Amino acid sequence: MADLAALLDKEASAEIEAILAEARERASAITSEAEREAESLLAAKERTARAAREAALVRARSAAQLEAASMRLNAQQAAIQLVFDALERDIDALRGDTERYAGVLEALLREALTGLAGDAEQVVVHPDDQDAGQRALDATGSKASLATDSDVRAGVRVVTGSVRVENSLPARLDMLRDELASEVAAVLKPEEA
Repeated sequence: MADLAALLDKEASAEIEAILAEARERASAITSEAEREAESLLAAKERTARAAREAALVRARSAAQLEAASMRLNAQQAAIQLVFDALERDIDALRGDTERYAGVLEALLREALTGLAGDAEQVVVHPDDQDAGQRALDATGSKASLATDSDVRAGVRVVTGSVRVENSLPARLDMLRDELASEVAAVLKPEEA
């Protein structure tokens, strides 16, 4: 019986060893599979994080470029406005120079009269320009009457029937504003690298 017990004990030990060996193998396989899955998940997370970082960098660069372009455009607009403000001051200074302005007003009146099909009925100038307007009207030989209107600035409005021709320095500046703004912007635009 002792032999039987020893034999049973030996068989049980061998079976236990086999079960333990199988359990170790299965545990090792499960551990290896879990490590592979963990590495795969980690690699995927790293790729996702890199892609998110790159996307964030692209967005940041785009935002910075957009802000820089906006600042450049605002600076150009401010510079363009300074140019037009200076032109407006030059027009005001010209109006203050009586002799020069009288010649300019006469030239503006002659151009406006040339644009009419018939004789002018009325020439309108700013109230401050009434004397210069009368001299310009006399110099052209036109029989039109002279009137004043504070809306007419640095120029003339010639009326005949239902036709009105306005020829003033501010109106000319307004007509050229877009073209001049483009030229000023081109001068201010930085060289492309």
